[in-house]
Amino acid sequence: MKRSGSIRQVVRADHRLAVLFVFFASAGVLHAQIGQQPPPPVTQAGTVQTGTSSTPVSPSATPSGTSSDPFSGSVVTGKTSDQVISISLKEAINRGLKANLGALLTEQGITGARAQRWRALQSMLPDVTARVGESVQQVNLAASGIRFPGVPTVIGPFSNFDVRAYLTANAGLTQYESIRSSVENLKAAQFSYQNALELVVYSVSNAYLQVLTAGANVVNAQAQVQTAQATLNQAEQMHQAGVTAKIDALRASVELQARQQDLIVAKNNLDKSRIAFARTMGLPLEQKYELADPLQFTQAPAMTQEEALHRAYLSRFDYRQAQAQVRAAELSERAARFERLPSLSFNGNYGDLGISPGSSHGTFVAAGSLQVPVFEEGRIRGDIYQAQATLKQNKDQLADLEGRINAEIRTAFLDMNAASEQVQLADSTVKLAQEELSEARERFAAGVTDNLEVVQAQGSLVNAQNQYVSSLYVHNLAKLTLARVVGEARQNAATYLGGK
Repeated sequence: MKRSGSIRQVVRADHRLAVLFVFFASAGVLHAQIGQQPPPPVTQAGTVQTGTSSTPVSPSATPSGTSSDPFSGSVVTGKTSDQVISISLKEAINRGLKANLGALLTEQGITGARAQRWRALQSMLPDVTARVGESVQQVNLAASGIRFPGVPTVIGPFSNFDVRAYLTANAGLTQYESIRSSVENLKAAQFSYQNALELVVYSVSNAYLQVLTAGANVVNAQAQVQTAQATLNQAEQMHQAGVTAKIDALRASVELQARQQDLIVAKNNLDKSRIAFARTMGLPLEQKYELADPLQFTQAPAMTQEEALHRAYLSRFDYRQAQAQVRAAELSERAARFERLPSLSFNGNYGDLGISPGSSHGTFVAAGSLQVPVFEEGRIRGDIYQAQATLKQNKDQLADLEGRINAEIRTAFLDMNAASEQVQLADSTVKLAQEELSEARERFAAGVTDNLEVVQAQGSLVNAQNQYVSSLYVHNLAKLTLARVVGEARQNAATYLGGK
């Protein structure tokens, strides 16, 4: 009986151990699964999928109706005036060059490149520092193991005064080529700023054209409302006289309301265009202004594609910036190769040393050294490969820019020629539509037909006028784009657009 009882105890103990083992094993597996669980999937909309809900990953989404383009923003300068100011295209460009955010941000790149050049210059300029110090000491020789008969174990206290200047100078071909590379980087930053000014002129001029276009659409919409009102009055008078049916008056009322809706949309677009234009040149949004230059059709300056391409390669600052970046990368690659060569360094100091300023004496140290790299091939090869990769990238970007300039000029000429023909056709279409509307109103007044022809003719005139205004904008934008791709936007944008 005792043996069977002991056997049952052993079985129970083994059972408990098995349960504990299974528990800890399950806990370990669960912990491993939790640790290896993949992160929630990210959807294409930039959200993390967690169950049935989605949480934004980043709050940097651009709000609706705003733009992240720095050239569409500005830093507001000046105060609001109660008077309505007149702004010409040249004045708007000058305002934008001073206050546009794109130009202001790019200008700081020059400061960064200038700082890089000063750091490179400092590698070959001497480092000079000065130090003045005075101390009082008492030394226990016995604590240092110095024990001689007749020699005191404690020395001092005694004073120490030292005033000294230190000089360190380094010289090497690596530092020299790095300085030359930093100079080219500074030129590239300056060209980048000049290119940003070209973009500012393009942005401000385009906004100016958009305001003019929106204003012309408002004028056309107002004229169409007046025409529709006159048609309605005529239809009501003829209906009251019993000449026409009521449907003619109803049709004229519908046409009037449609034209009134077009006017509301046109005014809203004009107000938004005026806000966007003020933002590009730093004008307070509360300031009332009017544009001095009209939306007009003028021929572009006579120029062939070959002449434009030649002038672009000479004038475009982004092309000159790319060339400067290639030269900077070439010099950086040379500097990396020169790391294998020896370099010189000089260290020295001069000053007065003594127990007090009155009893000090001049002392100096001068030392020169020649440092030869022996086992640094891994670092040097890494610097060379990195410099070569940067050089290859800059050369490829320069070659791509050459082709892009050629394509942009060809595209600008195509757009300008097509827009010029569109303006001429649109002008002829407007005249024909006006004649059609006049004939339709005369036929309706004579009772030959109902006012359906009048409504249709008025719709044709609306489309023709809108197309004419749109073609004028496209033609002026094509000329502005041509000035931009040639690299003459800052100097001749107003001339290309026929401004004052």
